[in-house]
Amino acid sequence: MHPDHEALLAEVRRLGEPQRPGETGQNDSYGGSGRPYYLVSVPDRRAMARAWVAAHRKAPAAEALAVVESLLDGVSHEEKTLATLILRYSAVARGAVGPADVDRWLGKLNGWAEVDSLCQNLFAADDMIADWPAWKRLIEQLSMSADINKRRASLVLLTGPVHYVDDQRFSDLAFAMIERLKAERPILITKAVSWLLRALVDRHGPAVAAYLDANAASLPAIAVRETRTKLATGTKSGRSAR
Repeated sequence: MHPDHEALLAEVRRLGEPQRPGETGQNDSYGGSGRPYYLVSVPDRRAMARAWVAAHRKAPAAEALAVVESLLDGVSHEEKTLATLILRYSAVARGAVGPADVDRWLGKLNGWAEVDSLCQNLFAADDMIADWPAWKRLIEQLSMSADINKRRASLVLLTGPVHYVDDQRFSDLAFAMIERLKAERPILITKAVSWLLRALVDRHGPAVAAYLDANAASLPAIAVRETRTKLATGTKSGRSAR
């Protein structure tokens, strides 16, 4: 265990209350992580990660990544997600991360909260475009993995890029990943399919509408319902975004 990992874990233990796997319902949605956790709030974890990054702002990327690697090898949910939060707040460390690292780290994560902490808007469109063949290859490989967490990641990694940039490389890959995984019915996948379709609506609404018309019978019902609501109202729920 890296010494800074040890210090962060001590703070987690100070702030939290140890929970055995399955002892409460927290973090069990969409399959959960099945790990022990401490009920440390997300705002507290964000504050811990920001403080660590601020205290090490002049450190080389390798130093931050050593702490990230150590935390990802930890036992608890909080350790895993602290690792991804450090990456989120450290541009230097994040810039040193490649697709192979993401693939390896996903093998240490389980459940929607952990997977999404690494894959949701952490790596921007520009990051992927800079090494597009490698990122495209990673996403395609993840979608065919025996690990459902990696298959979810293949969808979630694209939700940010298709929302923020109008680049056909991302939309083409997104539709291909949805097509590949649309027959799966575990909620880890069905909710991610819905999420990616709704993210596509922002810049590719007509294409999404046409895809729904052609594939409604084979898509998860929740994805069809939520995406049609987004197309009609601009929001997932149909309620005002105010």
